[in-house]
Amino acid sequence: MDELDDMLRISVTGRGNTVAYGPTREQTQEEASVPVLIFGASGRTGRCLVEQALEEGHTVTAFVRDLHALPARHPKLHVIKGDVLSPDAVDEAMLGQRAVLSALGFPGRRGGESLVKATANIVTAMRKYRVHRLICMAPPPMKEGWVRRGLVGRLLSPFLQKPPAQGWEQLLDSIRGSPLEWVLVRPTLLTNEPARRSYQVSVGWTEVPEGIPRADVAMFMLEQLQSRRYIRLAPVLGG
Repeated sequence: MDELDDMLRISVTGRGNTVAYGPTREQTQEEASVPVLIFGASGRTGRCLVEQALEEGHTVTAFVRDLHALPARHPKLHVIKGDVLSPDAVDEAMLGQRAVLSALGFPGRRGGESLVKATANIVTAMRKYRVHRLICMAPPPMKEGWVRRGLVGRLLSPFLQKPPAQGWEQLLDSIRGSPLEWVLVRPTLLTNEPARRSYQVSVGWTEVPEGIPRADVAMFMLEQLQSRRYIRLAPVLGG
């Protein structure tokens, strides 16, 4: 078992943001609004992130490979074209940001290698400009010991696409070895259903329901911009 999983000695399961870790002070919208850089902004989950971040009043920089892939317009939205595999492009986009959200995905046989390189570029730029908070979407755990809930989930589990193990471990190491305030958000099977605003979170091996709307994943990721609840943890989400 790797070092991260060794840290997870407890499991907390709750509905959305109702898992209580003590009282928190209410924030005004001005206090809660920060400049955020979103990678993978033109993907299905990335678009949810952009839309919800703007609704919450954040200033959003959406990093995309194709400007036409994200036609949204908003006074607080800045869409920039770039390749996340280019260190210079990532470096330029990082200037002036306060937090980073990543919904990157690289399908195909070499997708794991690309994801590792892209993440390394992001971490390097964040450290250069002292951007501390990284909220990164990641695959669900595939290790023995974490069980998919329900008969359908258990039957489908062997057939669901799994991330390349070696590439994922390299990605984990690149983030875990950094001084950043990172959260690895690990949803179960993503769906395109409307947000339910009700989901379960596990930070150990407690099982969660199979499947969660992308909109709910985006909501959870945005909550982590202000919360310290899951800093340097890898919560699994299911709805």
